[in-house]
This record gives sequence, structure tokens and C-alpha cells, in this order.
Amino acid sequence: MKSCHRQRGATLMEFVIVFPLAALLVMGLIQAGFIYMAKLTLNHATFMAARVGATHNASKSEMRTALLRGLIPFVQNSFETNDSKRLLVASGVVLGELPFTTLELLNPSAKSFADFGVKDSKVKATYIPNDNLEWRANTLGKQSQQNLRDANLLKIRVVYGYELKVPLMAGIMRRVMCSGESGVEAWGNVSIFQSVYPLANKNCAYYLLGRMPIESTAIVEMQSPAYQ
Repeated sequence: MKSCHRQRGATLMEFVIVFPLAALLVMGLIQAGFIYMAKLTLNHATFMAARVGATHNASKSEMRTALLRGLIPFVQNSFETNDSKRLLVASGVVLGELPFTTLELLNPSAKSFADFGVKDSKVKATYIPNDNLEWRANTLGKQSQQNLRDANLLKIRVVYGYELKVPLMAGIMRRVMCSGESGVEAWGNVSIFQSVYPLANKNCAYYLLGRMPIESTAIVEMQSPAYQ
């Protein structure tokens, strides 16, 4: 009898200890699934933006519009049966994501334009020739160390601040990435992530707002002259 009394409540204590950890694990897995879906959507949107840029003279405004359009499937409410209403609402939602979305043109770079740029007096801009590339010389530019074909490759990088929607995940990510002492005095008042990868400081703005930066790149061949 004494043994039975001593074991009374043991199961409850085990549950109290294990349940929070198990709940965090489950929520972490759910959040990881959402992040994976966001990454796939962003990859597709970035590629579509690059395709638009390839046919619109590497215009960042055109690429940004295409990028936001590509994010609509991710933010739309799938429970809404009215297609027009669902897309209209999603278009408004995705416009709110604009402050958390950055698009950077990596190529052609300023050095590419310096090596191969031709001034167009009509539009008062500099462009990189895009016609008859197979017949043009393949000499390397002095500044860019590219040939003309390489200069006609459009490469963009997109960083999207994905909102962490699973309960507790935003707080945990913010605590780990950007705030509080890590417990090791040699690192100072920085996060563990910052101590290993100092360049992560620039991403703290995302984590402090409950978001996580997701990056995607795309490379396509220019189908029109790139303008500077």
C-alpha cells in the first residue's frame, strides 16, 4: 500500500514535464512546414519576376510588380469560394507585404554597364546590346570580368520577411536570433546566432517584427536590352 501511495501522481508529473516540450516540437514542425511552403512560393515568384524583367529591359518596377503577383497564391484565403473576391482580397494583402520584400538586381551590374554599355540618345539611357550575341566578340570586360553574354544574364535576389503565425514561434525566434545574453560572456549581449554569424545583425529587423527573412535568387537570359 505504501508503494502505491508513493507512485500516486507520478503520471501527472511526467505529463507536466513532457507536454510543453512535445507541444513546442509539434508547433515547430508546423511552422517549419509553413516556412517550406513560403520558400517554394517565393522561389516561383522570384523566377517569374526575373522572366518579366528579361522582357522589360531589367526594369525593377516591373519585376517588383510581378514578384508581388507571384506571392498572391501564398496569402490568399483558400476557404473563400468566390474566385474574384479571393484574388481581390489577396491582392490587397500582398500590397501590405511590400515593406517586407526587397528585390536586388545582381546582374547586370554597374561594372557590366561600364564595360558594355551603349548610350541611347533617344531615351537618354545606357543599355547593354542584346542582339546577335553569337556573332559578337567574347572578350572580357576590364571591370566586370564578363563577356557580353554573361552581361546579358539577369540575376536577381529577393528577400521576403515571412510572418511567423504559429503561436510562440515568433517570440522564440526573436529571443534566439536578436535579443538577450547568450550566457557566454565572451560573446557579449548578442544572440547565439549573431556570435556565430555576425552579418545576421541586419536581419534582426525582421525577427523583431515577428517575421523571418527568406531569400531566393533567379537567373534568366535577357530577351531585351538591359537599361540603366
